[in-house]
Amino acid sequence: MQEPIQIDTNEVANVKMEETYRRLMITKIELENFKSYFGKRVIGPLHKNFTAVVGPNGSGKSNLIESLLFVFGKRAKQMRLNKLSELIHDSAEHQNCASASVRVFFTDILDHQNDPDAFEIVPQTQFTLSRTVFKNATSKYFINEHQQDFKEVCELLQRKGIDLEHDRFLIL
Repeated sequence: MQEPIQIDTNEVANVKMEETYRRLMITKIELENFKSYFGKRVIGPLHKNFTAVVGPNGSGKSNLIESLLFVFGKRAKQMRLNKLSELIHDSAEHQNCASASVRVFFTDILDHQNDPDAFEIVPQTQFTLSRTVFKNATSKYFINEHQQDFKEVCELLQRKGIDLEHDRFLIL
């Protein structure tokens, strides 16, 4: 029979234990010719806890939310459109854009419980998810610039804790 281990409770009390929580974070969003955004626009960097998008009416706040719905696989009717090609920028100054795309940059982070502003990026967990729509209303998905079908996109996001089936991943 082994001897019981003696623990000095004063020694344990002096050791600061810090818990960390691993989770997925969107670091930035890149839009190209998407609705009101002509050319390439980068939204971010985003904060790990809360990012507010503010601006006057017509400045593109709702279009940013629609860009997330688009990249996460929503269909045209779910975004109040007749066809996905309506997402392609079309203005008097910039007509005939061939496509629109949205790229979302992700990474896993470790949140530190004892310091709400502190976090660490988990090495080698960065990836991008993008979707491009063309004039003929077809679209393609990409994970890290490699074309994938929507099933692979769903599987990746499911592994990362984003459940696309139940619409609880994005609060509109």
